[in-house]
This record gives sequence, C-alpha cells and structure tokens, in this order.
Amino acid sequence: MLTEYSAAFLLGLVSAGHCLGMCGGIVLAAGLQAKSAAYSILYNIGRIGSYATLALIFGSLASMLPEQTFPAMKLISSLLLVLTALYLSGLSHLITRIEVIGKPIWALSQPVAKRLMPVRHPGTALLLGYFWGFIPCGLVYTALTFSLAQPTVGQSMISMLSFGLGTFPAMIGATLLATTLRAWLAKSAIRWLLAGMMIIMALIIFHDAVSSIMR
Repeated sequence: MLTEYSAAFLLGLVSAGHCLGMCGGIVLAAGLQAKSAAYSILYNIGRIGSYATLALIFGSLASMLPEQTFPAMKLISSLLLVLTALYLSGLSHLITRIEVIGKPIWALSQPVAKRLMPVRHPGTALLLGYFWGFIPCGLVYTALTFSLAQPTVGQSMISMLSFGLGTFPAMIGATLLATTLRAWLAKSAIRWLLAGMMIIMALIIFHDAVSSIMR
C-alpha cells in the first residue's frame, strides 16, 4: 500500500508543469503573491482538502463496485496521464474534453471562490484553496481514478492526499515565484521533459494494473 501512496505522490510531483499553467493565474488574481508564505501554505492545504473530498464522494460510490474493477481504474488513470502529457507537449488537447465532466461541481464552487478574492485573511486563503480545488483538471481526475483502485474509502482519501502533497512544491513555487516559474515553463524543452516524466509514470501505473489482472 505504501507503494500506491508513493505512486500518487510521484504523480503529483510530475504534475508541476500542468499545475503551474492551470493555477498560476489564480495566484496572481487572488493577490497571494503579495502575501506571506503562510497564506500560500493555507491556500494549498485547502486545495488538497478538496481532493480528499472528491475521494470521499467518488470513493464511496466506487466501494460498491466489485474488486475486479480496481485494475481497470488504474488502466484508465494511465491513459488519462498520457493524454495530459500530450496536452502539455502541445500534441493533443483531447484531455480538455474529458475535463468537462467536472463542470457541474465547478459551477457550484467557482462563484464562491470568486467572492473570496482578493484574499485578505488567512481563513479566506484556506477557503479559496478548497473551493478553487474543484476546477476541472485532467491530472486531478487521473489521480482520482487511480485512488479509486484502493480497497477502502479511507485509502482512496490518503491516495489523493498523497497526490496533493506531491503538487505542493510546484504550487508553493507558483505563489512565491509565479512570474519566474511560468516563464521557465514556457520553454519547449522543459514542457517536453515534464511530458516525458508523465509518460514514464503512466507506463509504471499501466504495468501495475496489468500485473494485477494477470495474478
């Protein structure tokens, strides 16, 4: 099980490029860059909390499925990760079509998030991170699908928390060094490198899923 959580954490780490591109703008719009590091930490704790909420909701639903479906969840997550890598490298935008599945939840959380900007208090930073965490994101859905392969709801939540912790360095960097990091990410070589790391991660997850099926 530790390996499963490590895989979720690594998935978060290799998501750096996508995270910066997806959420770097909100950091500037919310005024977090002008605040202390504590605001950034609270924002990201809230964001990770939203991932745990998704795992609680969908993990509860997935727990009703037979155990034989768990490897299929991993196969789907590996495919989603490949699609995200293709998007990051500029080869395909197919993943954006899949992200529409999160629009109903986002339609509820976005108005609340907008009312919390600009951030003026620590508690507001925490709440903004939570509600903004529901923004449609292919990588979050990849991690969520992977987490649904866990045998219990609690383990699904830990898997998503592990993923969230993996994204922490990039998102803290996005808050403190937003302009510099986004310029760095704009470099083609960097985007291809990050995409390649995602492909490798997808192959690892795929191999694990196939191994589970063959047992």
